[in-house]
Amino acid sequence: MQGDGIIKELVLLDGKSAARVLCGSSLIPAPGRYLLAHAGGSDAPLAASIFAARAFADTSMSASGFLCAPPIPESWTPGMRLNLRGPLGHGFDLPITAHRVALIAFDDSPYRLLALFDSIPKQDSSVVLICANLPEDLPLEIEVQPMSALADICSWADYIAVDAGRGSLPGLKKKFGFGRPLKIPDVAQILVRTPMPCGALAECGICTVEIGSGRQLACADGPVFDLKELL
Repeated sequence: MQGDGIIKELVLLDGKSAARVLCGSSLIPAPGRYLLAHAGGSDAPLAASIFAARAFADTSMSASGFLCAPPIPESWTPGMRLNLRGPLGHGFDLPITAHRVALIAFDDSPYRLLALFDSIPKQDSSVVLICANLPEDLPLEIEVQPMSALADICSWADYIAVDAGRGSLPGLKKKFGFGRPLKIPDVAQILVRTPMPCGALAECGICTVEIGSGRQLACADGPVFDLKELL
């Protein structure tokens, strides 16, 4: 699907530029899915891959748009029109039975993971966030733990969602134990951040990810994968 969007304003999340984008509700990406965005009049040769974020202090957005997670192109300015294509790819699939949810931002901001928060049952549910950069104004329902608590949290959770850059995957495997993997639940997923310039149109291979069953393209087969396939 293609459509137009407008940058309502720029905001800072974890000291990085993010944007509030106005667009039709059908263009708003679900957690883990992405849009390809190209600014009107821009001379950038490639579109940017953008994800929805969740900022708990932000009450200015509605069904008419979404908060775009950082980073965004430096050339974006308020009022700029965007050509949007998507939503694309496979996103997170939170089981309806999940009540002990762990969100693990391995090497970047957790805002793409926090987009899952509204999908988590609020009654009898617990949410733990592991991250290096703690967002402001987190609700009391979200418990924050350091990366050193990873093993305990993985044993406790019945669903895990991870966010990591493709270049960080070797370090992530080391954290999870390589040949002595941590105990993780049956449903554990990872959003692999990597350039996806063709948006599954050209199969250019730039976004190739090595997983247990072979090479897959993040733009089409991901960017959310089964975590166990990468460990």
